[in-house]
Amino acid sequence: MVVEELLLYFLVVPAMGYAGAAFLVRRTMRMIAEHQLGFLRDTGATSKFFVFLALFATPIVFGLVLFIQASQPALETPVSGPVLRTMGWAYSIAAVLTLLSEAWIVVRWKAASFREMFARVLILMVIPEVVIVWSLNISLLVLGVVQHGPAEPPLDQASADALSRSVAIMMVGAFAAPLVAFLVTRFAVLNHQTFRKILLTAVAGIVPAAVCLIIAITQIPRS
Repeated sequence: MVVEELLLYFLVVPAMGYAGAAFLVRRTMRMIAEHQLGFLRDTGATSKFFVFLALFATPIVFGLVLFIQASQPALETPVSGPVLRTMGWAYSIAAVLTLLSEAWIVVRWKAASFREMFARVLILMVIPEVVIVWSLNISLLVLGVVQHGPAEPPLDQASADALSRSVAIMMVGAFAAPLVAFLVTRFAVLNHQTFRKILLTAVAGIVPAAVCLIIAITQIPRS
């Protein structure tokens, strides 16, 4: 697998997801400003927008870590190549789904996301964020098996198939991120009274990802 392909999976695709999420949030701010004059000049709204951007950047940071680890020449073998490719696809999908889900939560609550409900919206955004964190964990565990020392036997086909199956399972679990966004944005209003119920709904939505994480870990061969 060439370095350019790994770059696409772990950095370019997450960066595109970042750009899409930032665009959605920024467009929402402009729509709010059409009805609330001076909104864009509000320093509080601008600083909170940058907080959202910082949260959106985590898949890129995690992707950089995986890119550095996966691009080592010693990892590339005929058996490990498909594993790295599957892992790249799984991480790319998880990154995009996480970013767009977080952006949609901000978009749904509009001006409240930048004012009185900012802290609560941020908490709701962190819940789908665990999808990309768990995807990172599975990827690092997979790389730990693929990377072998000089005295260790090379990766065999059975182990490679198990690793590919592990990341594929976690890729399915990544769809919990849009599920969370869908569930929490179905509520008519976000306020102090409804927040607890919305939060519990968001936690319930992330359960499928937790189940996939556990199953994915069990598929990883023990060295």
